[in-house]
Amino acid sequence: MISDKKKPQGRLFTFTSFGTFLFLILALLSVLFLKISIVLTPASEETTADVILLLVKVFSVAGIGLFTFSRFQKSLLNRVASEVQPGEHRPDGFVINTFEGLIQELKAKEEALEILKKAAEDRAVDIESYNENILQSVPSGVLTFNCEKIITTFNPAAEAILDLPSDQALEKPYETIFENNPKMVHLLDKTLERAQDILRQDCMIEQTQGKKMWLGLSTSLLRDRHEKIIGATLVFTDLTEKKMLEEQVELKKRLVMMGEMSAWVAHEFRSYMGTILGFARLLEKKLDEGDERQPMVASITDELLSMEHLITELLSYSKTTVIAPTPTVLTDLLERIKDQFDAGGLYPEIDWNLSFEDDFPEIKLDQVLLRQSFTNLIQNALDAMEGQGCLTIKAFFRHAARRVQIEISDTGQGILAEDLHKVFLPFFTTKTKGTGLGLALVHKIILAHNGHITVENKQNKGTLFTIILPIKQSQTILKEPEWKQF
Repeated sequence: MISDKKKPQGRLFTFTSFGTFLFLILALLSVLFLKISIVLTPASEETTADVILLLVKVFSVAGIGLFTFSRFQKSLLNRVASEVQPGEHRPDGFVINTFEGLIQELKAKEEALEILKKAAEDRAVDIESYNENILQSVPSGVLTFNCEKIITTFNPAAEAILDLPSDQALEKPYETIFENNPKMVHLLDKTLERAQDILRQDCMIEQTQGKKMWLGLSTSLLRDRHEKIIGATLVFTDLTEKKMLEEQVELKKRLVMMGEMSAWVAHEFRSYMGTILGFARLLEKKLDEGDERQPMVASITDELLSMEHLITELLSYSKTTVIAPTPTVLTDLLERIKDQFDAGGLYPEIDWNLSFEDDFPEIKLDQVLLRQSFTNLIQNALDAMEGQGCLTIKAFFRHAARRVQIEISDTGQGILAEDLHKVFLPFFTTKTKGTGLGLALVHKIILAHNGHITVENKQNKGTLFTIILPIKQSQTILKEPEWKQF
């Protein structure tokens, strides 16, 4: 369909062509008529003059017509030209920068599209970089996995919490990463299989080195723009220290209750034992020298003295613990304890390995109570090695955490795995003549300093005790047993 603007130029082309054709026809007819006249009419001067006159008239009329036509054509051309816009292409050949304008317009649009494309790419890169920065800086561990259970994201916090480099986790099934933690695998499977998010659950896991830790975790499904599930995200935080503090608070409560009960029992037992011991000694004096009953009376006396020792320890454990902090350099205290054991000459085949950080700070601690605790731990280590082996004592200052850490390890037989969680319980012991109150008392003293103590078996051989104490000490008082208030 031709537009209205293009109709005048079409008519102009038709009219111009028709006028030119008509002029040519008239010229040919005039020439033909002249030849016919010459052939049919006898030659004479008058006839020739008439023919020439006729031709002049014909050509004059044709010239006038052609002149008039050219003037009309020029006027029509001017009118059509005024209707043509710059850059338009007309079928009759009127082109005013049409092709060049079209090329320029296309180039301009192409440049605009390129600018938009570049802006979109830059924005996508900025968004990706922004999201990556968030993922890298968030303190919680973030782990994503697809529907095939393959881990696709493992941020630095996840590496630090799980103590696992990202290259050992990425592109691997989470079942492999958490192979020693079936509960964790079950929770992640549950998220995918039931298409169900998990909101804040506490889960204890075992790390690659065998250490146990508590995690607070949540999962959420990942979907594409069509709402199809493509995987899930696991977000987790380390709750180990929080759980440890909660356990310490609970343990302090239990210790107070146990101390009250133990103190009352010990007090009553001591009264009864005093009477029995008195009669046993009186009986021993009544027997003649060489009486066959003397060994039996001596055994009764020995057992009563052993029970007296147990009651003394029990009362020591149950009594009110008040720390009196004084400026103390822990490394100096540990060296004095080591020298005390060396002076006795009882352990000549023990190799002592002391490793202390230089310029250890002075800390306010109860020297008497901590000396008692460290002495007890070292004595247990020496007993475990049966006089032969290597005893290592290390001390570190954790500047960032404002804490000190002491490690005491031996090369003995270690502790059975099922007994590790019992070693600090009162009356638990693996020794033939042990009371089971030594480590319980150590634990109580460390708690009174707002610290904590852990025990673990070393990979090669032996046991490792780790004590962590805060730099700033506040006076801690464990409640006095109620029986003393009467």
